[in-house]
Amino acid sequence: MYMIKTVPFLLIAAFAAPAAAQNSFEELAGLDAGSISGLEVPGLAVPSEKSWGANYTLRGVVASTEDGVFINTFDGRLFRLDLSDRKARKFDGKTVIVEAQARQADDLSILKVGGIEEYTPGADEVVPAPYQPRRRQALLLANKSDEITMGNVRTMRTAVPEKDSYDWTSMTMDPEKIKNVYFVKKPFPPEFLAAHSFLVFTFEKGALRDAEGNEPMALALSIEARTRTDQSFSPLTGLGRKFGILWSLSTWEEYAARTVHHEGFRLAPYPVLLSHDEKVRLLREAMTLSAVDREGEFYHTIKNNCTNNLVILFNRVLPRERQIKMWTIPYMVYNFRATMPQMVINNFQKRGLLGEQFADIQTPADLATVLP
Repeated sequence: MYMIKTVPFLLIAAFAAPAAAQNSFEELAGLDAGSISGLEVPGLAVPSEKSWGANYTLRGVVASTEDGVFINTFDGRLFRLDLSDRKARKFDGKTVIVEAQARQADDLSILKVGGIEEYTPGADEVVPAPYQPRRRQALLLANKSDEITMGNVRTMRTAVPEKDSYDWTSMTMDPEKIKNVYFVKKPFPPEFLAAHSFLVFTFEKGALRDAEGNEPMALALSIEARTRTDQSFSPLTGLGRKFGILWSLSTWEEYAARTVHHEGFRLAPYPVLLSHDEKVRLLREAMTLSAVDREGEFYHTIKNNCTNNLVILFNRVLPRERQIKMWTIPYMVYNFRATMPQMVINNFQKRGLLGEQFADIQTPADLATVLP
């Protein structure tokens, strides 16, 4: 049985939200550090027993083999399950629905099963609403030593993108010709508390081009809750299994223009202080993981959000002695310096991983700022 505890409001509201969900934070705008300290949300509870980072709900067929127990999902993916021998025998060959957890977004080697039951699709089963059109699953179309091509990259074909209309292209890059990486903060009111964060990659001239031969300034990776057309995001709701998650790609110009012209927020880029080899590896890891089909995986305001997944990416290229600890108490208490945007920036700067803020982009004139 789950042991229940109340979650301080500060620890919930401080976590990043997807780019289209900024209105969720308007109610916080009148608060300051003094008034919010210690505030709690009545009735909000989360499990305090050991928990892995990424929640999954999957439907498919169980197969118990000599190599282990697996679920083959309806869309053709295969996951290894941590399931008792008794349940493996009981559900072998059966169509089931499974609630499980992966250790974190970059480690799907085994799913720890929390619940499993037989599943029979009913004729009256409710079909979920379609996903909002702002985000598409990234596709890894080519992965060579001197060329990576990604599909479903959001772009813009006009100086100002239309508010509810989106253009898409493929993007080819030479990873060895990466120049710089930026950790970008997109704060919401109150700015000491709430923000979204994402990565931006710049390249030498000619090393980044779209399907039409255009050369954008940079490529952005933004990890966001994947909401459906009948959903709106809130950080409180994000604590449950409510929203999918997507590693979304766009041009820097498109993301910045949409933020400034349609959302009214600002962007603060910080240069990432890594060696050239580490930047190349970070880019490769980011592109590979963005192409993972995460259908059935859930966004989580604390354990699986826009910011902690960037920290996970950094840990994949940093030497062990420089890696960021993700859990304060392993699989029980998450390290807020690995998931809260401003705390991550402070932590990275203290460790020599980020420089000072490079620019403040919040007006149409600021969109001409060049990220070197």
